[in-house]
This record gives sequence, structure tokens and C-alpha cells, in this order.
Amino acid sequence: MQPLVSVIVATHKRDEILSRALNSLATQTYKNLEIILVDDNANTEWNSRVSEIVKNFKSDYPAITLNYIVNKTNQGSARTRNIGIDASSGEFITFLDDDDIYLPENVQRQIDNMLSTGADFGITDLDMFYDDETLCEKRTRNFIKSTKREDLIKYHLMYHLAGTDTMIFKKDYLLKIGGFDPIDVGDEFYLMFKAIENGGKFTYLKGCFVKAYVHKGEGGLSSGDGKIDGENRLHEFKKRYFDRLSKNEIKYIVARHYSVIAFAELRRKHLISFFVNALMAFFTSPVKCLKILKEHS
Repeated sequence: MQPLVSVIVATHKRDEILSRALNSLATQTYKNLEIILVDDNANTEWNSRVSEIVKNFKSDYPAITLNYIVNKTNQGSARTRNIGIDASSGEFITFLDDDDIYLPENVQRQIDNMLSTGADFGITDLDMFYDDETLCEKRTRNFIKSTKREDLIKYHLMYHLAGTDTMIFKKDYLLKIGGFDPIDVGDEFYLMFKAIENGGKFTYLKGCFVKAYVHKGEGGLSSGDGKIDGENRLHEFKKRYFDRLSKNEIKYIVARHYSVIAFAELRRKHLISFFVNALMAFFTSPVKCLKILKEHS
């Protein structure tokens, strides 16, 4: 008997694309899974919309277990995912953002990899698309040459071994490290850092089996002030570990930080701040700045 996998879906103000996400779970080649859908809308109209989506899904796919939970008050993405974790029954846990999809073999491939390696947690590569299906960015983890804890911390500080859709955990290990911190910008970064720091066995499965979407012009915590504040907090967090890194590695992180701020300012058309941060990135390390631009072009 293959182990039960719980897929946690936190949702907020999504309807049609939420249906798309759930339908991608219904077409998984791995069948022993349950869906934990946590509705964080805390709004009667939106709760009604999501409830109708759940009703239609259960009608279309009666053999699939879908546990629908409604938050009475808005909790944010991190706490909402933790609610889903607590309600789950699976030996393994994965996550799907409500605007993304799993490709049909995602769960099967990740479970096979986890079982063959005996890992506590793992990731895959990540492909990101605009809504018109144009490829936005490929996050390939070819830089992973070692799974020793200190090396993984270095990789994570520099390149981010994150992307919620790509993560899989043994539930007991996820509970051991305390789940997500209640931080809604970068929560997946801090979760992965805890998973590495606590010494769990890590596995990297090469290849991308999900599609994550980037919505042009969409606001929220992941853009604007929320994005910039979160990035600044993250950079201060990383500074605590600079003594573990070389000067060139630190330069890469600093250049990346200013580049992220610059792009965030450009998206909200703050051109002066964009140019200031872009110049800071360039003067920190011209070579590394150009490398970052190439990676994210």
C-alpha cells in the first residue's frame, strides 16, 4: 500500500483558477492522496464561491477525499497552511498554491524519490509562467552539488531552495520543526531554512512537475510595500549567517537583495528608487549583478 499524501491548498480570493488547481490534483497518477483545502477568505460571499467549487469538485470526483476547512477570521497564508497541516492524515505532505497546478506525475515522482532516498524533505525544480502561458522564469537547482547541512544552508541563503509547490515533507518531520512561521512574505524560505538547520535528510529531484503562475499587475503581500518589507527582513536574517560565507558569496547575496528591491520598485513604477537600487546592485558586484539579471531574464 502506497503511503497517503496530503496536499495542502490555502485559498484566498480565487475562484476559476482555484478550480483549475484542484482539477490538477484530480488528474494525478498517484491516487492515494487527500486534499486539505483551507478557505482563508473570512467573507460570506467568497466562502459561498469556494463552497460551490468544493461541491462541484466532489460531484465530479467522488472518489477523491477533499477536506474543506473555513477560517472564521483571516489568518494569512502561513497560519492557514499550518491549519491544513494539523488537519491532515497523510504520512507525507505537499503544498499547492491556489493559482498554480501540478502536472499529472508530480506526486508520484516526489513520493518515489522520497521513498527511495529515505529523505525527510525535498524539492524539485520550478518553472514559472505568465497567465498567457509564456515562460517567465526557470529555477533549476543545478548548483546543488552536496546535501551536507552547511552546504545546503549556503545554497539556500544564496539561491533560495524554495517554491511552496515544489516542497514535500514527511509529516512527522514537518511537525518536529514547527511548520510555517507566521510570516506571510517569504514563509517558505524560513520553513526550508528550519528544515535544513534541524538536520533532516534532504533530497533534490531534478525536473519540474508543477506550473507556477505570475500574475502581472496583481497586488498583495507579494508585491509593493509587502514585498519590499519582507525582502528587507529576509536580508537582515541572512546577515546573521554571513560568517559562514565567503566574501564573493556575500557579494552575491547583497547584489541579489538590491536587485529584488529594484524589480519591486520598477513594478510599482517608482523609477528613482528602481535606479538607486539597481545601481547599488551593480556597484556591489558588476559581474554578479549581470549574472542575476541573466538568471531572471
